[in-house]
Amino acid sequence: MPPTAVRPTDLELLRRVRRGEHAVFAELWTRYESWAHHVARRTTSRYDAEDIVQEAFTKVLAALRNGNGPTEGFAHYLRTAIRNVAATWGARDARMPLVPLGEDAHLPVYEFEVVDLGELEQPFRSLPERWRRILLLTCVHELPLSVAAEVLGMTPGAAAALAARARTGLRMAVTGVDGEDLTLAA
Repeated sequence: MPPTAVRPTDLELLRRVRRGEHAVFAELWTRYESWAHHVARRTTSRYDAEDIVQEAFTKVLAALRNGNGPTEGFAHYLRTAIRNVAATWGARDARMPLVPLGEDAHLPVYEFEVVDLGELEQPFRSLPERWRRILLLTCVHELPLSVAAEVLGMTPGAAAALAARARTGLRMAVTGVDGEDLTLAA
């Protein structure tokens, strides 16, 4: 009978990531992804839980790469990171103007409200606000993802992921396909 593999503890995985074995972070991701989505959904209903979870995991990995981050209690640290991301985004959005920035602004002004989308109006309005914004910037205003990311204050990679989920969500809303509860991901 072959020996059974011993599953490394969270603390061992954290030590290995700090030593430069960044690929083992995927094991932590796998262990905690479902739980992290649950925490993100309970933390806020304003933002897409998947966006928050991805950003929180990214921040934890960056901290570990810099020799910081959790030394015990990975779940507690990740929960705090999720809550901090949601709070930071909420504070940023509270300050984010949705209408003209003024003539001096370095970015062009984009209107986030659309007057008429025809048959797409109701499905579009059912989407979370962040999804509507990325769709308006990339589809209506036809901006490159890099520019849309700058307008929304996010990285191009995060904007690409957000746009993909938004397009999928809009397709689901248009076709009436049951999927995740879009109102919870707002």
